[in-house]
Amino acid sequence: MRRLLPLLLSIAFRLALWCLLTSDLSWLNLLIGLVIALLLPRARSRPMPLGALLLATARSLLAIPQAYLEALRLIFAPAVVEIEASEPATDRALPLLVFLDVFRITLTPFTIVLGLEDDGRRYRIHSLMPAPKQDGSRL
Repeated sequence: MRRLLPLLLSIAFRLALWCLLTSDLSWLNLLIGLVIALLLPRARSRPMPLGALLLATARSLLAIPQAYLEALRLIFAPAVVEIEASEPATDRALPLLVFLDVFRITLTPFTIVLGLEDDGRRYRIHSLMPAPKQDGSRL
């Protein structure tokens, strides 16, 4: 049972990708996608801690509305400012968690991961943010 859940999730994910690529939900296309999903080789990796996976997934899902809000702020901003920041990285031994972190960071508009800091514990992030509002008064 312990190996069945990851297998089913992998097949479901591959079938969903197949449906997105083909844009066809007919029974024949679903059958072809299922056969392809079963024939593709699976990656072997060590088990992931469920808590870390759920946290990374939740943070990635919460980044979607945040990306829309940031996009609206940037649309109505008269100017933008470049910022280079850093953010804690997850365990680099788990590629899925690294992918979810980088996905979450780069999902927001005008934000990209530049790489890891020298110590390997933090991501270097370049982003554009709306400039602070000027009050228009002169001294």
